[in-house]
Amino acid sequence: MPVVACTRDCYDTCIFKAEAGGGGLRLTPVGDFPTLGFTCARGRADVKRLASPRRVKAPLLRGERQVVEVSWDRALSELAERIREVDPSRVLHIDYDGNQGLLTWYYPQRLFNLLKTASTDYSICSAEGHEAIKLHWGRSYGAMPEELGRRPVVFWALDAAVSFIHGWALAKRGRKPTAAVDVVWTNTMKHVDLPVLVRPGRDVVLALGLARELIRLEAYDREFVERYTYGFEQFKQYVEGFTPQYVEEEAGVPREVLHRLAEFYLKKPVTVIGFAIGRTENGGEAARAISLLHALLGDPGGFYYSNTGAWGIDFAYLRGLHASKPSRTVPMGLVGASIQQFGVVYVWNANPVLTLPQGDRIAEAAARGDVTLTVHTPLMDETAEAAHIVLPAPLYLEKDDVAYSYWHNYLVYNSAVAEPPGEARRETWVVKKLAELLGAAEHPLMKEDPWDAVDRAIKGTGVTLKELMERGVVKLRTPDYYSYPTATGRVEFYSETAASRGLHPLPQYRRPPEGVYVLTFPPSPLYTNSQFRDVYGEPEPVIYVNPEDYVGDCVVLYNDAGEVVLRARQSPDVPRGVLAYYGIGRDLKGKPINAVARGEPGPYGGTPKLYTTYVKMRRC
Repeated sequence: MPVVACTRDCYDTCIFKAEAGGGGLRLTPVGDFPTLGFTCARGRADVKRLASPRRVKAPLLRGERQVVEVSWDRALSELAERIREVDPSRVLHIDYDGNQGLLTWYYPQRLFNLLKTASTDYSICSAEGHEAIKLHWGRSYGAMPEELGRRPVVFWALDAAVSFIHGWALAKRGRKPTAAVDVVWTNTMKHVDLPVLVRPGRDVVLALGLARELIRLEAYDREFVERYTYGFEQFKQYVEGFTPQYVEEEAGVPREVLHRLAEFYLKKPVTVIGFAIGRTENGGEAARAISLLHALLGDPGGFYYSNTGAWGIDFAYLRGLHASKPSRTVPMGLVGASIQQFGVVYVWNANPVLTLPQGDRIAEAAARGDVTLTVHTPLMDETAEAAHIVLPAPLYLEKDDVAYSYWHNYLVYNSAVAEPPGEARRETWVVKKLAELLGAAEHPLMKEDPWDAVDRAIKGTGVTLKELMERGVVKLRTPDYYSYPTATGRVEFYSETAASRGLHPLPQYRRPPEGVYVLTFPPSPLYTNSQFRDVYGEPEPVIYVNPEDYVGDCVVLYNDAGEVVLRARQSPDVPRGVLAYYGIGRDLKGKPINAVARGEPGPYGGTPKLYTTYVKMRRC
């Protein structure tokens, strides 16, 4: 019975046994760790998507008046001609984590890096937190999944009950105390022992206030601090300014709640730092400060952000960065605002029109003919609807690949368990055919067999591709928590690593603006970014507002980027000054909600601050 892992951009990376029966394919979640015998609504929906009426089954070419089916030769020849017509720096590829397979996402980048086209910086999700934490630790990986069942847990900027269901289940099954920190009353906040509501953009203030309390109580691990850290005295002096009074005034956390949270940290909990933190004002600063709580506690494996860097997978090799690099890099948050700089845009594994800040401008540029937009996709979405060339792709159940998790340490060989429809072709096939048309097929980057590239890329895990194919699932080793590749070789409270790069050596706080609403995007249980709307329908064009902020059931949100029209509903779960939109969708006029999303990059990994999007609101 084949075993497959869900390749969605999701913490859980569920593992299934796949079998045919009852007139179709059935996916059964494995009963043991880490999937624990259950999955989410998205995992259950993937089988339904195989026969979705929105599947793309043949190459499509958009003319002046209609969209017509064409051959692969015609579609790729058209694309190659458009690419040859412009300078490589005006060709942009946009790809992200719609499918986390090593062959699906990473390998196709080789062709574009070889051509020296422009690239995004892959910053839309987790980059800010990764780079910020590395300034102090030299790495960003942390706690293994098993720890969530053994120790108390703090879920910080993460609605785990909705978007990290197995981590949530382990924490609850372990019967250890739980806490949560967030800017709205999420499902997680309502079901933990200690919920802490913080004002948007002020998490760093709370974290530094906590550090001050732990030091004041002399609850830090002196032996660890002396042996493994650098710059403690500077850090200690710095956090003196983050008094309980200051935390209450600035972050909105009452001092008695701060003291309770400090007492909670004396239990040495695991802190799960949500990716959402990096998409906020002062987000990188908050990630830095939260991680340093565990340096104080002498607990180098006590925080979890992402374990992608722990397994030893050579993603740079898969991407071909050892041999060739992009001519330029564009922050993902600014792609929409800078789309006029490009003549050709090639997309796979992403839906940028709906998911990137000002993504609507990509569709508008395509409609004007300013850019030639091509997308390789399994289903029609907003980007495909705007594209000149649409190429059919298989879903993850329809192709062999290697799947990894950024949470658990299981590497999985995904065997195809269904046949792709029509003329769908996988990503590696497409870039090799395109390389032939562009005269790049004989370069070593493109001549190397994709599976040989995967075998070399996973060498650092200690597993060969042959072994993985034979076993199906391999558990990887636990990383070394006492290795710190920083400038000093220690955990740096005062980051010399940051100073060497012209960055501030201590987490900084910059007060957010006042007199505006903060639009934020809590997760929905039905959607992974823009995926699964073909199964569950479009998210409602609704924002939730505090009753005291309610101005009517139809509102316009606007800022310098544009405006959107939405229905408004009152909710006591949303604090004053905050607006909550669940999922990623469109407004009442069909415009992507991200038309007003904040694209400004963070200072460390470049992640746009879209979860603290500042808007004004008026009644329709």
